[in-house]
Order: sequence, then structure tokens, then C-alpha cells
Amino acid sequence: MSWRPLLATLFGILLTLPLVWLLHTAMFLQGMNPPHTQGKTPVPVLSEEQRRSLLTYGQSCVSDRDCESPLRCFFSTHTMSRYCTDSRCVTDLQCKEGFVCRTQTMTSNEDPIRVCSLTGMRKEGEECMEHASSRNYACEKELLCQSRCGRRCKPEDPSSCPEGFFCQGGPADGPSCLPTCEGRTCPDGQRCVSLEHPMLEGRHASICATVYGRDCQQSPCPQDQVCQFQDYPQPVDAVWMQCISTCGQGAPPCPEGTVCHLYECHPACTPEDASSCEPGFTCHRKTDQEPWRCVPTPRATANSSP
Repeated sequence: MSWRPLLATLFGILLTLPLVWLLHTAMFLQGMNPPHTQGKTPVPVLSEEQRRSLLTYGQSCVSDRDCESPLRCFFSTHTMSRYCTDSRCVTDLQCKEGFVCRTQTMTSNEDPIRVCSLTGMRKEGEECMEHASSRNYACEKELLCQSRCGRRCKPEDPSSCPEGFFCQGGPADGPSCLPTCEGRTCPDGQRCVSLEHPMLEGRHASICATVYGRDCQQSPCPQDQVCQFQDYPQPVDAVWMQCISTCGQGAPPCPEGTVCHLYECHPACTPEDASSCEPGFTCHRKTDQEPWRCVPTPRATANSSP
């Protein structure tokens, strides 16, 4: 038997071992925090050389059309600016302390990017903001944000969520547990309120909550108005609803007793008269240029009667 073919075979195996190890490691890391983007593949993390070859990399943008492929127009909540970029991470291990790797979906419905997002103090079931600029509105490290913080789960396994939660598929990072009060009896003064979220399809999250303002989920608004729903991280058992009409830019003037602010008609009020706003709302304005209007007061009215 010739020793040359055997030596060539052994040499070839030795050359492939590092590659096999690297692929195995990459698959292991990918499995620690796999992106789930409803069939779309996230934009890869480019090398420095690849980034330098793209003229629009790091440049300001308005939409993905302003960026060379495969870059995406990313809005940073930290700099409050948009710029062209690739994915910045694949797993949490590529993010610094206090950050996790999450998927940023694109409004253009293009392939998303993966970025390092803040972890925060929001607990399971509490309201949150995806890619929040403050830890006050970001979920704890192991939780995903689908308008509410929740642990990862399996839709085919209801037991993967704790009692009072159900598993809902997410638009970006996969299914997570959302709160529900369906089939439960709420405490006196509260009802089961739907937390309908425009990004989520199918079953909606719901909580037992006190409703302040006009309950326009049960009593629909007039045809020319929309039901504005507001909830806050604290308290977690109260929501504020108002029937809002638009104003400005050719829209009809606001109805009597309301004022126009940021293209919305809000109830007008007098700061010296506490009764000029209904329970759960306070007369407020930020600057002298703004009109006095009734706004939700979450902490001050948490225990008030609606």
C-alpha cells in the first residue's frame, strides 16, 4: 500500500478540524440567542473592510433606500438620529455589559438588523419599549419586549408561560409570554382591558385595570374621533382612554371645550379649577406656548375612583 495517499488524507482531515470547530462554535453561539424574524434573515455583521467599501456606511438617512445593500437605515434611540448600518451582533456575548442582542425590524419590510439594546428594570408583564433609550422602559435581561415584558416561550406548549400569561409569537425575536385576564374575575372597580397592539396579530394581551376617562373600548367614539389608549409602567393596573379628533393642517377646528396640541384635540382646563378635568386627569402644560389641557396623571390617581 502506498503511503502517499494515506498521508494526503490525514493531512486533509487535520486541515478541516479547525473549520469544523469554528462552525460548531458559531452554531452553539447562534443557538444561545437565535433571531426569529418570521422567515427573514437578519443582515450580517460586516467586516471593517466591507464597511469601508460602502460609501453610505455611517451616513445619515431617511429610509433604507438611502443605504447601499445590505445596510439598513437604523434609528438610534440614544443619539436620536438615523444612519446606515449593518447588524452589530449575533448573540448577547457580542454586547457589552448591560446590553442584549435584539432584532430591529424595518418599516420597509426588508431584512432586519441585530443591534445591542439596553437591559432595564421592567419586570414580567410590565409595559416596555423596544430598544429603549432609558433603563426605566427596558425589560430585564432575560425578557423580550412585545409592548409588555415576557419570558421566551413555545406556542405549542402553554406550560412554557406562568399562570395569567399566554404565549404570543413576536414580530422580531420570537414568541414571549404576555399577560391575560381572560376567564378571570377582576377586583372591584376594575375590568379586563384589552391591550391591543398594532404589531401583534391574533390574541391580544389583557390586564385587570381601572379605566380613567371614557371607556371607548366598550363605548365607541363618534365617527370622526379615535379611541386613544394610554398605559404606563406604573401603576400596572390602570389605563387612560380618550376620544381624540385631529386638528391643524386643513382639519376642522377643535370642538368647543377642547384645544389643539400636537395635531390632537384635548379637553381644555383651568389650572386653578381642579374639577375642570375628570378624575384621573390633571390640568397641565409644559411651556407658556402650550395650551392648558387635561392629561393622565398615573401615580397621583392610582387609587382614585374613576
